[in-house]
Amino acid sequence: ATFCGLVSAAVLVNTAFAEEEAANTTLEYAAPEVQGLHWAETFDGDVWSRWSHSKQEKYTGKFTVEKRKLEALVGDVGLVVPEEAKHYGISSTFAPIVGKKEVPFVVQYEVKLQDGLSCGGAYMKLFDSHGVDGKLEEFKDDTRFIIMFGPDRCGATDKVHFILQHRSPKTGVWQEKHFKDTPSAPKDNLSHLYGLIINPDNSFEIHIDGEKKASGNLMSSMEPPINPLKDIDDPADKKPEDWVDEAKMDDPTSSKPDVWDEDAPMMIPDAKVSKPEGWVDDAPKKLADPSAKKPEDWDDDEDGEWEAPMVDNPACKIGCGMWEAPRISNPEYKGKWHAPKIDNPEYKGVWKPKQIPNPDYFFDESPAILPTIDSVGIDIWTMSKGIMFDNIVVSDDIAKAKAFADASFRLRKGLEEKQTPKSGKGGMFETAKDFATRNMIAVIVTTLILVATTVWCCFFRGDDGPRGPSEDEKRATRQKKRQEQEKAKDAKDKKDEGSEKKDDEAEETKQEPKEEEEEEDVEEKDEEVEEKEGGSGDLKSEAE
Repeated sequence: ATFCGLVSAAVLVNTAFAEEEAANTTLEYAAPEVQGLHWAETFDGDVWSRWSHSKQEKYTGKFTVEKRKLEALVGDVGLVVPEEAKHYGISSTFAPIVGKKEVPFVVQYEVKLQDGLSCGGAYMKLFDSHGVDGKLEEFKDDTRFIIMFGPDRCGATDKVHFILQHRSPKTGVWQEKHFKDTPSAPKDNLSHLYGLIINPDNSFEIHIDGEKKASGNLMSSMEPPINPLKDIDDPADKKPEDWVDEAKMDDPTSSKPDVWDEDAPMMIPDAKVSKPEGWVDDAPKKLADPSAKKPEDWDDDEDGEWEAPMVDNPACKIGCGMWEAPRISNPEYKGKWHAPKIDNPEYKGVWKPKQIPNPDYFFDESPAILPTIDSVGIDIWTMSKGIMFDNIVVSDDIAKAKAFADASFRLRKGLEEKQTPKSGKGGMFETAKDFATRNMIAVIVTTLILVATTVWCCFFRGDDGPRGPSEDEKRATRQKKRQEQEKAKDAKDKKDEGSEKKDDEAEETKQEPKEEEEEEDVEEKDEEVEEKEGGSGDLKSEAE
């Protein structure tokens, strides 16, 4: 009873702490403070009064607003891709934000790949709604954007895009400028915060989960460059026909040596090897087995024409067929002759067209001052469902954007990490260590109960419990079973008295050694049973 009570106490303690641990992995959702941010979207309230699906034909996928499959902040919702293998297009508008000389630009948002991301994007586009005449339902893949930012993965592509569309003040043409050294996106299914900061000095940073993962400068890190080349190749300039751009030429004074045989083969037969004696040139390696005979039940009409199986030709013990000597490298082989090269006296160098001033040249010293942005859109195709977007922020205040992330993403991230078992490099030991650290009181209480139980069982249990049978009792049991078997045998013998005497004598002759073997077997089996019964008695004693 004491033992059972201790075990029950251990179970209750661990259950209580397990429930407390589970409670520590979730919190009730509370909308984060958005004051001071230019625009923030948490997808609370009437989402569809703020967001519009594209009505373009290709966008067959429709976003939904849902809770996460595994919640950390209970009740929080986001914009979700419900089906794979579809195009999705959606957008929302906000008060225009215009770039200023001494003010940074910040955009950040959360993405949770609930079912992973095998092939597809989870990026966003920031644009000016004048490009769709203010009609968000007309938003599509070729709608002109200012910034495209976010993760994308498919095949060899695995990056966090940063693409800036820049307008030439000289021609009015918009051109995409791609960041050359993009970071890769995390591979897990947890929530991640993607952030882009463009500073007034043209430097920029890409953050993942609040940590800088890549950085650059708009003036030097984009391809093609923000500002075009000052000078360009003259499109009217052509290479002269007599221009020599080969630095080397064949030596005109050299000639092929008379002993140089270009036709000599690379490999020749080895003249030192001769055909082995007993080699038969015209005998086949296989022939029909002369000892084989067509089976009697063979039917040519049903089974086809019978053919004897093929066997090795006994005449080919040394070898059969056309004999050829092994081939070796030809010491006379030189290959095709080529004249040695010398410097070309007519060489003029590599021809390049002359440079002329670029008629479209301009120099924008402040590309960080962005044009008007008043909309955000998501235009993606994906082979993965369950992609969730949440907590989109557009701001010109880095500190306030960080405070918003701390109250939303950072809080969620800590809970999700508790919900996800760690599988670090330390393996089982690190997992056990982490569990013990997070459940210190429960581990200590359980350990004390187990130690007390072990001490009680080993030193204070007493000797009044049931015991196993003694040796005399085991011997008496075996004797009793032998007597019962002898009685059964006598009864069988009386039943068979009607049989012939000869058969009886033969039967008795066979039974005598068999009886001795049976008695030995019975005795061995009895000992095994009694030993097990004795062991069971000891186990019962300990249990009670």
